[in-house]
Amino acid sequence: MRRLLPVVTPALLGDSHVSDALVALGSVAAPVFSEVRPHTPFDAVLSLITRIERLAPDALLAIGGGSTIDAAKIASLALAAGARDQDALLALSSVPDSRGDLTIAPVPPSLPVIAVPTTLSSAEHGMIGGATHAGIKHLFKSYDLPPSTIIYDPWLATGTPLTLWLATGIRSLDHGIETFLSRDSNPFTDALAMRGLALLREGLPTAYRRPDDACARHTCQMGAWLSGCSIGRVRYGASHGIAHQLGAITGVPHGLTSCVLLPAVLAYNESVSADKQALIAAALNCHGARAADAVRDLIRSLGLPTRISELGVGREMMPRVAESALNNAFVRANPRPIKSPSDILEILNMAY
Repeated sequence: MRRLLPVVTPALLGDSHVSDALVALGSVAAPVFSEVRPHTPFDAVLSLITRIERLAPDALLAIGGGSTIDAAKIASLALAAGARDQDALLALSSVPDSRGDLTIAPVPPSLPVIAVPTTLSSAEHGMIGGATHAGIKHLFKSYDLPPSTIIYDPWLATGTPLTLWLATGIRSLDHGIETFLSRDSNPFTDALAMRGLALLREGLPTAYRRPDDACARHTCQMGAWLSGCSIGRVRYGASHGIAHQLGAITGVPHGLTSCVLLPAVLAYNESVSADKQALIAAALNCHGARAADAVRDLIRSLGLPTRISELGVGREMMPRVAESALNNAFVRANPRPIKSPSDILEILNMAY
């Protein structure tokens, strides 16, 4: 390896763990790229592509949350496909087929990505990456999209603000739950998801009580790993799908979108998945409770919001979110069929 291009979340530029690591790399590390913003806007991806072409690194070193890791993944894919502007990037994005499966990019990524996650978004495991343009979250899918190397550093993770850590932990919980309830679920993904839920149920409350506990953070990382292994491998449901558009339109971070949407989507899907939802509640140590209530109680116990109204988002935004979410691949694959914007509004009203 002759040269790495570090792609670093801006908030981490002053972190001593990161700066010490970059200093240790010496001349191997190119100047840091730190222009990625939440929800990975297209312009940040295109700016990263320009930097890669100028510096010609052998690999990308993505340090930070899901937006940063997704930017590195998508930039590597776009380079291979020759996408250098917004129209070309848009043409490269995946679209759902008749089953709600996302189409696969025509080429594999051109540069390996080394990921050092500092949140629990699990972007490091996904065959899918997301980037936003004109208020729409666009998805990019490739079997080779996940980073070639993932490094979990629980001591670095203790520097992640607690609310961000916990909220992205609920995002990981969302991964596990929508994996288990997916139309594509199977014994292998079920086993990973349920073990991931148990680890998150153990690690998140401990991290909430003891934010500096690296062992608690590591337990959460292991839960995120197991829950996130299904990203792009099974079709998720409406919690993820509606979240893409709630985030893209209102700017609400993905972790918080899961906090407010997941309980409502569980309630909406209960009529077609009651038996499996009972197992989810049991995995959260709430035997006999409704899964929607068990999840909402866990979120509330971590000091996180459970209603859209708590996020400063007006109810007048909900019809736009519903309309734009209807064609989302995950919404189309929801366990209980969603046929119209009014179905999505029903979920959004429960969540509001």
